[in-house]
Amino acid sequence: MKGLGKIFTFTFVQHIKQKGYRNVTLLIALLCILLPAAIMPAMEYFKDDETYVSKIDRVYVVDKSARTAGETDYGVLNSVDPDRFANVEYVMEESVEEAAKKAEKDNYSALLVTDWQEGSYRLDVLLPDETELGKKDVNAYEAFLSTYFRYILIQKSDLEEAQIAEMTMPIETLVRDSGIPEDETDEYAAAKGVLGNLLPYLNIMILYFMILAYGQGTANNTIMEKTSKLMDLFLVSVKPGAMLLGKVFATAASGILQIFVWIGGLFGGFALGIHFTKMVNPQTNMALIQLVETFGEFTGMFTVSGVILALLMLAAGLLLYCSLAAVGGALAEKPEDLSSTNMLFVLVLIVSFFTTMFAGGTGADVPWDAVTWQVWMPFTAILVAPTKILLGALSIPEALGSLGIVVLTAALITVLAGKLYQMMSLYKGNPPSPKKMIEMLRGQR
Repeated sequence: MKGLGKIFTFTFVQHIKQKGYRNVTLLIALLCILLPAAIMPAMEYFKDDETYVSKIDRVYVVDKSARTAGETDYGVLNSVDPDRFANVEYVMEESVEEAAKKAEKDNYSALLVTDWQEGSYRLDVLLPDETELGKKDVNAYEAFLSTYFRYILIQKSDLEEAQIAEMTMPIETLVRDSGIPEDETDEYAAAKGVLGNLLPYLNIMILYFMILAYGQGTANNTIMEKTSKLMDLFLVSVKPGAMLLGKVFATAASGILQIFVWIGGLFGGFALGIHFTKMVNPQTNMALIQLVETFGEFTGMFTVSGVILALLMLAAGLLLYCSLAAVGGALAEKPEDLSSTNMLFVLVLIVSFFTTMFAGGTGADVPWDAVTWQVWMPFTAILVAPTKILLGALSIPEALGSLGIVVLTAALITVLAGKLYQMMSLYKGNPPSPKKMIEMLRGQR
């Protein structure tokens, strides 16, 4: 492996110095910062807030229901939610026209028309032509009625007070089962269920596109010396295996650096987004912000060894597919040949992707025995194992065994790529067929 460090350094520096690499890295990092910082406060500002305190202070009620046994007291709605609509004056009217005339004299009055139609109640909230109220006020009151109109229906039923008290009594439910396995009763069971459904898809999608992009980059780097007529000089000073391994490492490292920059941008963007959102509404209940604020409570379900092994598996997986792409680059004489020589890389990636997607690798509710074999197949292990390691579904010895298989496979493929590179150094013509390639390897041995 003499010269490995020089090849790695040269390739890595040249790769990150490329204008396209820098522009894409900085542009996406900037988007990762700006998009959350702009979208999150905008969503909070324009959303229909159920906790919005409407300015409605008087409601003219026109009750057309034929099922009303007596006069209904709509004022009971003032006591059901102390934070909203607790001081509204309800005035009963005979017709919509009369109610509208009176509502126009008040700047903060609305109309409520109730009717019984086809087996259900219909509620219409109306605004007069001249009013200081807006659509947001009406929407807030409409949501309030949808939740609490049952108190009006209870009055219409003519039940006794004791019966009404029984109907409105809160119910508390507690499930106990001594048959639940001990390892499923821990405090992180719910969080693991959510992450078990989310992380596999996230892991597979990120790795798939990283491998697709940087695998092609590895293949292009491999044939660089062939197209620039520098291959003979490299073969004299550096062993083919060391050169290929240096290129694979450099390409993978540049990809990992780029991903870390983007992840850092996302963290910064979400931090700004949370800050700006709380400036818009300090009492926001945005689900994303609640998840971020409570995530610290769930860090206990991850172990240091599990996180380290999961990250090593991700790095090893990227290295494995980059080494496979290097085989295609070693067989190609010019960039146009990569469409045929890199077919093995593309096929393995696509088959592994669909295997994990449709054979249970992404399902948290799929029995572990049904996907165990995917952990021991190196090309599918990198798509399945990181999540299983992180959530504790894969033991440390099993994780080390799976990681060892991936690393060993990557090493063997890199050695093969080096031999192919040396074998094809003086080869001219179309890329050889698999049969001819095997014959050439045997003859070289």
